[in-house]
Amino acid sequence: MSAPGCRARREPDHSKCINSLRDGQLWCQTGGSLTAMPTSAQRVTVEPGAPNVIGESLGGQLEILPLSVEQYDRMIEEGILPEDTSVELLDGMLVRKDRGDAGGDPMTVGDAHAFVVTQLAYLALRLDPAIAHLRTQQPVVIPDVGEPEPDAAIVLRPVTAAGKPRAEHVSSVIEVAGTSLNRDRTTKLRHYARGGIPQYVILVLADGTAEEYLEPDRDAGTYRRRIVHRPDAALALRAAGEATLTVTLADLFPRE
Repeated sequence: MSAPGCRARREPDHSKCINSLRDGQLWCQTGGSLTAMPTSAQRVTVEPGAPNVIGESLGGQLEILPLSVEQYDRMIEEGILPEDTSVELLDGMLVRKDRGDAGGDPMTVGDAHAFVVTQLAYLALRLDPAIAHLRTQQPVVIPDVGEPEPDAAIVLRPVTAAGKPRAEHVSSVIEVAGTSLNRDRTTKLRHYARGGIPQYVILVLADGTAEEYLEPDRDAGTYRRRIVHRPDAALALRAAGEATLTVTLADLFPRE
């Protein structure tokens, strides 16, 4: 009980937290206003091998309320999240992007990672922009799942089409994997499979190989076929209809 004449301090109701970042803070709704939670409350420990970004090791003791794709997009529109952000929406959670080189710092964009993304961007010149285009490090909407931002995606819409592409508009997605390799083989793979994206490619910085995943199983969140391409192989990226973009892997990776 508070002393006479004093008002008890009301703690923020964390059950109404908005799982968002703004100015490095997690914001919670208290009444009609937003209150910043302390930084220490923002970290979540994930057990190794967990099949989602929160982890099933909690054993059902904590109810997590994930963001929908619509809520995430609204937060960007309202300025709660900046448009050029360092996070992406995976399993309804805001996850920091990982674009580090193999053996490098996941919080820093690696030189090799940036090199490969630049080479992928040049492939756009080989597409008819009236039919399809290539986007790099831009969001793809996967309804009811998330909004990942692959390093490259071939979108089967004119380059002039407005709005974010949805999974059904995408023929191929590519991730450049250094420090993100485990995430790309699990969390990202599950998202792209559930979206029904026909082809998913992981370019492995450590050895110059490519892992190609085909025949998505939406319900299982996986792909039925996996092909590993050697560094001297040619890779056919799916485009519109039966068309493909063939690229030699050695031309994508930096030469020592």
